[in-house]
Amino acid sequence: MTISFGSKLREGRGLLGAWCSFASFASAEVMTNLGFDFLVLDMQHCEITQAQFPGILGAFHEGGPTPVVRAPKNDYHIINWLFDQGVGAVLVPMVNSVEDARRAVEAAKFPPLGRRSFGPYRAATYSFNAPRYMAEADDRSTLIIQIESAEAARNAEAIMAVPGIDAVFVGPNDLAFSMLQPGQSFSKPSEGSGAGDGAKQWTAFARTPEVLALCDEIFVKAKAANMPFGMTSGSIEEARGWLDKGASLMTLGSDFLFMRAGAKAMCTMPEKPATAGS
Repeated sequence: MTISFGSKLREGRGLLGAWCSFASFASAEVMTNLGFDFLVLDMQHCEITQAQFPGILGAFHEGGPTPVVRAPKNDYHIINWLFDQGVGAVLVPMVNSVEDARRAVEAAKFPPLGRRSFGPYRAATYSFNAPRYMAEADDRSTLIIQIESAEAARNAEAIMAVPGIDAVFVGPNDLAFSMLQPGQSFSKPSEGSGAGDGAKQWTAFARTPEVLALCDEIFVKAKAANMPFGMTSGSIEEARGWLDKGASLMTLGSDFLFMRAGAKAMCTMPEKPATAGS
């Protein structure tokens, strides 16, 4: 068997990924050929449903990026089911407490560590490799919990101490929302930004000094706990900056942002040089 995603994270390889939002085999397959280390199939906010998911998973090939799935919620059935399909890792959103973390572990890991039900299905090559799979199942089922609130940041040390968690991933956007005071709000992104600024438009409001300081605080706690750390980024410079600092995994952009940027770049006519006397 190939090395697990969790092992790669623990080795500190500095992995770069992107997001897949479309319920499209073709779109996912294109994304697998862009050179990323992993791709996050987003079932929380985007159009990928449980019924569509197995077909889309078929777009991933050996030697390509690891399929990571953001579950729609911290739910025993869906987390258990995703690992049964053979995904490399599950990203669980909105883990704000030790109780939330334990609930995620119960769904992701087999007894005695968790309470995952036996039935690895595609993960064990439809029972052909069940004994081999089960010997490494907990290591191969990488559980990444997402810290997305100031409450979770305060509880980060205790959350990361829960046995069975393989990595922590920060969502700065929701972290920023959780830090708003009554009556506060965020202004809309600027209208005139270029195509390449797509990811920055989505993340700029969450890059205030206060939010970044809290992200850095979580990173320091993760480093002290020897826990792989990651987060979303708004630019390749930001992603590389965190990876250089010691982050284990970062995401940059998504299928729809790349599509928009590519379309605008290809369709924008260059400005004609001014003529004399004009």
